[in-house]
Amino acid sequence: MKKMILLLILPVFALSILSGCSSKQIASIHGIPITQAELEREKALLKDNFRGISDEELTKTALENLKAKKAVEYEAQKERITVTDEELNSAWQNIKDKTKLTKEDLKGILLSDKLFNKYTKDITVNPEEVKKFYEAHKDYYTTVKVYEISVRDKDTSDMVYQKLKDGEDFSKLFEQYSIDKINGNGGFMGDIPVSQKFFGVSLKPNTIYEPIPVNNEGYIILKTAEQTVKPFDEVKDGIELYLLNKKKIDFYHQKIKEWEGDGN
Repeated sequence: MKKMILLLILPVFALSILSGCSSKQIASIHGIPITQAELEREKALLKDNFRGISDEELTKTALENLKAKKAVEYEAQKERITVTDEELNSAWQNIKDKTKLTKEDLKGILLSDKLFNKYTKDITVNPEEVKKFYEAHKDYYTTVKVYEISVRDKDTSDMVYQKLKDGEDFSKLFEQYSIDKINGNGGFMGDIPVSQKFFGVSLKPNTIYEPIPVNNEGYIILKTAEQTVKPFDEVKDGIELYLLNKKKIDFYHQKIKEWEGDGN
C-alpha cells in the first residue's frame, strides 16, 4: 500500500516541480514579471527565423524581446492606451489561420502599433535629407543590362568567352552555343542593380566576364551592356518613405529602451 501511495504522489510532485520551473520569475520590468515559461515560448517563436543561431544568442534575443514587450505593456497602461475587443477580433480574423501567435500576442502588437503612432506622428523628413541619401547611394538606383550564354562544359565556356573577347557577335554565339533558349529572350537576364553581386561578380557596364560555374549544371558567360541611373525625381518618393519609416522605427526603439531603463 505504501508503494502504491508513493507512486501516486510522485507524478504530482514531479508536476509541481515542472510547474514551479515554468512560472519561475527570471526578470521584471516595472514590476511586471517575466517567467521562464514565457522565455521558452518566445525562443520557440523565434527559432524559425533564427536558424543556426546558438541557444545562448537565442535566449538573449528572446529575453530582450520580452523586456521590450513588458515595457510597451506598462507604457500603454500609463498612457491609458487600450485595444478594444472589436479591434482585436477584427485583426485576429485576418491572421488566425496563418500564424503561431496567440490572441494575447496580437493584442500586444496592436498596443505597440498605437504607441508607435502616438510617439512618431510628428516625425518628418526634409527634402535635403532625401537628396543627400540619393547622392550617397546612387548605386542603388543604377542598373546594367545583363546577358548570358549557358553551356555544359568548361572547354566550351572558355571558347565562347574568347570569341566574345575577340569581338564576335553575342547574339550569334548565343544562338549557336547556349543551352538555355527557353525564354526566347536572346540571353537577356534583365536590368540588374550594380549594388548587388550577380553570380558572385560585381557588375560594371560593357564588360565580358570569365566563365562562372553554376552548381553542377555547367557554366555561364555574362556580358553587360549600357548602364542606367534612375533620375532623382523618379525615386525621391520612395526614398522619402524609406527615410521616414527608418526615422520612426529608430526613434520608437529608443523610446522602448528608455521605458525599459526606467523600469529596472
